[in-house]
Amino acid sequence: MNDLTLNIGDLKGKIEKLVKLHQVLKKENEQLASDKENLQKTINEQKATIEALEKNNKAIEAAKSEEQSKIVVDTKEKINELVQEIDNCIALLK
Repeated sequence: MNDLTLNIGDLKGKIEKLVKLHQVLKKENEQLASDKENLQKTINEQKATIEALEKNNKAIEAAKSEEQSKIVVDTKEKINELVQEIDNCIALLK
């Protein structure tokens, strides 16, 4: 009978310890789930930021390319004007 009482007391202690451990692990799991959700939100925000920055970068590159093309066209026109002026001057000298 004494052994049975000791075994029941030991079993009761182990069950209480197991319940406490379960509660601790349950709280830890809830905290981890909350952290995961927060991190997922952060990831989604960063993805949106990256997409916006990539769009902005493409727009800047397009504007820069367009500006460079305009400069090239303007420079060619100016060169052509100068060549025509030189031709006119040479014609006047003859």
